[in-house]
Amino acid sequence: MSAGTIVLAALLVAVGGGLGSVLRWGLREGGERVAGGSGTVWIDRVRPWTTVLANVLACFLLGVIVAQLGSAAGGRELAYIALAIGFCGGLSTLSTAAQDLVELVRRTAYSIALAYLMLSVGSGMAALWLGLVLAS
Repeated sequence: MSAGTIVLAALLVAVGGGLGSVLRWGLREGGERVAGGSGTVWIDRVRPWTTVLANVLACFLLGVIVAQLGSAAGGRELAYIALAIGFCGGLSTLSTAAQDLVELVRRTAYSIALAYLMLSVGSGMAALWLGLVLAS
């Protein structure tokens, strides 16, 4: 990549990441509104699942993007960088998932924490595979 292309790629990652992050935030805000506010019920029962939703959606979209763009060159490579690295990277969040898991354990919701961990990993991998299959 030339210096100009690297700068463009960095800008595309920033824009894509920003848009993905805004969507993740919107999913969390929407989940809070559906749950009827904040507080213990929101933290215990709803908030972690908005993170799962964001991560599964990001995995599915990543599968579609990889199937459609793969290891392309030129403009397709820039689209891959913007969408796979930027958007899907901004939409998904391991750090928030880890925080949600720790919060569930702190509240002694051990079975829910275990289910959350297993579902997060399993559904994310399944969504990536589904995106690859459907887009191929």
